Parts: sequence; structure tokens; C-alpha cells
Amino acid sequence: MKTSNLTFNLQEIPEGKSNRSITVSKGELEFDDDVSLLGADVEIRFYKTDHFIQVKFDVISQVQLVCDRSLKKFTHSVEGSYSILFEPNPVEEYETDKEAVRQIPSDELTVSIGKEVRDTIMLRLPVRRIHPDFLDDDGIPTEFETKTFGTSQTDEDIIDPRWEALKKLK
Repeated sequence: MKTSNLTFNLQEIPEGKSNRSITVSKGELEFDDDVSLLGADVEIRFYKTDHFIQVKFDVISQVQLVCDRSLKKFTHSVEGSYSILFEPNPVEEYETDKEAVRQIPSDELTVSIGKEVRDTIMLRLPVRRIHPDFLDDDGIPTEFETKTFGTSQTDEDIIDPRWEALKKLK
């Protein structure tokens, strides 16, 4: 995963509170085949002490999705936030949909939030990916219309050929 601008050198993060704004461009984060990142703005808030580094971020992104009904591509806006607590000491790591606790490996001088930014976007995607053409004014999917082309044959029009053979026997 290419996340160079979402990887931070621990020595460059100042003590106390600090902020950074980062723009993630198309193709910088890897997604599934049916999801493409068009761009994202990430607002990051750091709080660094001698004992831990807290990283909170808000992400606003544009993704391109494929409609489940028509297979047409469309753009969808995604917003989300996440919090990560990095600790240098051994700690029980855990992760939820809102926050995570991670240990900083003693041999590394960087922390990366690329995976968390990607996961935050992925978790905010709709389960049913419906093109806006198929949504009403309230955002509710409209009824899917089944169209028939050519002549329509109902069950009454279709006659089993064996019955025709039986009628000829009379």
C-alpha cells in the first residue's frame, strides 16, 4: 500500500498538540476492484507526550462506485473520523470501528495511518450501491422496472405440444 504522505516520523511530530492537513490523491490508497478513490482530504490532530501519541483524523473523500442495478459508475461522498493511540510500551492492541490502540515497534521511528484512513472510508460505503438515477428525492431506491421487448407470451398462450397431439386423436 502506498501511504507515504500518511506515514509520520516520530521525531518530526512536536510535543503537545499539533495539526496537519493532507490531500490524498487518486490511486494512493488501494481499494477493491469496484471502488476507486478519486481524492480525499484528511485533517489530522496529534497529541504527543513522553508516554503516547494520540492521532485523531477526519476524512472527507470522493469515491467512484459501480451501481448494483445498472453497473453504471457514479461518484459518492464519504466522511468519517477515527482515533488511534500509539504507545511505545507493550500494550494489548485492539481495534473498533471508532478507535484503535497500537504499539509502536521499538525498531521503527515512524507511524502510519494509511490503513486506518482506507478502512474508515471502506466502512462508510453504502451496502447497496445504487446510482442516484435510481433514487427518489428522499434517497430511497425506486422500484425496479422490468421491461419486455417483443411479443409477450403469457402462460395461457403457451400450449404444451403434447396436448395438441391429443386433440388430433379425436
